[in-house]
Amino acid sequence: MLDLLGMLAKSEVDFVLVGGLAVALRGYARFTVDVDVVLAMDAANLRKFIAAAKQAGLHPSIPVPMESLAQSDLIEQWHREKGMLAFSLRTADTVPLVLDVLVKPVVPYAELRQQATLLDVGELPIAVASIEHLIAMKTGTGRSKDQIDIDELRKIQANNE
Repeated sequence: MLDLLGMLAKSEVDFVLVGGLAVALRGYARFTVDVDVVLAMDAANLRKFIAAAKQAGLHPSIPVPMESLAQSDLIEQWHREKGMLAFSLRTADTVPLVLDVLVKPVVPYAELRQQATLLDVGELPIAVASIEHLIAMKTGTGRSKDQIDIDELRKIQANNE
C-alpha cells in the first residue's frame, strides 16, 4: 500500500487519501485491505493517475478500460443506474492490492484537499483527509466498522483539543 501511495505521489497525481488507511494514519491502528482515494478529476490529473495505475499493474475490477474513469458522463451513468461509489482497481496478485477511487465522495475533492494534512508516509508527504472529513465520509454508511472508526476518530480529536 505504501509503495502504491509513493508511486502516486512521485507521479504527481493530485489526490487525497481517505478510508481506513487515512484513519490509521490519523492515529487509530486498524486493519484495512484497500487504499481509498479521491482524485482531482481534471483531464491532466486523470491522465497522470491512469499512467501511474497501469505502471503499478492495476486493472479495473469490472471489465472496462481504465480510461473509463476519465469519462465523466459514463461515471455519472454508473452512479445513477448502478449505485457506483468507487471505481475499483486491483493487481493480479493472489492477494490483490485494491485501490478504490471514490467517484461521488460525500465531501467534494476541493474541500477535502483544502483541509487535508500532509503526513509523511515513508519518505513522501501524502495528503490525508481531515478527521472531520473522515467522520463525515463514514457517517450514515450503516457499516459497524465505520461507526467504530468514527468513535475512535472522535477520541483522537478530543485528545488533540
